Amino acid sequence: MSTDEFERFWRRIKEIERRILESFREEEERILKELEEIRKALMPSWSYEGYLRPLYTMRDLGSEYVLYIDLPNADQGSIDIKFKGNTILIRAKLRTKHKFSEWSGQGGETVFTEYRDVITLPFNIDPNCVSLRQRKGMIELRIRKPKRA
Repeated sequence: MSTDEFERFWRRIKEIERRILESFREEEERILKELEEIRKALMPSWSYEGYLRPLYTMRDLGSEYVLYIDLPNADQGSIDIKFKGNTILIRAKLRTKHKFSEWSGQGGETVFTEYRDVITLPFNIDPNCVSLRQRKGMIELRIRKPKRA
């Protein structure tokens, strides 16, 4: 085997290795996304500490994620959305307290005073790449994905 043939053979092996690693990364990302959806579905939507988890939908539009967060009865002035790494921290006070006693399972009563949740994305969020719209207890967040190197 000549040196040129060996170089072509070696480049071909490296290209196959790169494709396999890329395929593994894509599959890992898909599995982690599915596991996160399962974890979210199994989490309770409320806490004895007095907060509710808001309902939300997240859509991947290719170049951006769009989140629709439902915050009915939230005090619009108290809505607080922060970004830390790859997480979105949501907090909002309720306009009126809500009591939950019959189904609490603790024999007591839980009073809900706010919404709280943490949403995780597969990349670090640049707050400068986020747009927010708010209307009638519904929040729309548009988060541009970072450009791949």
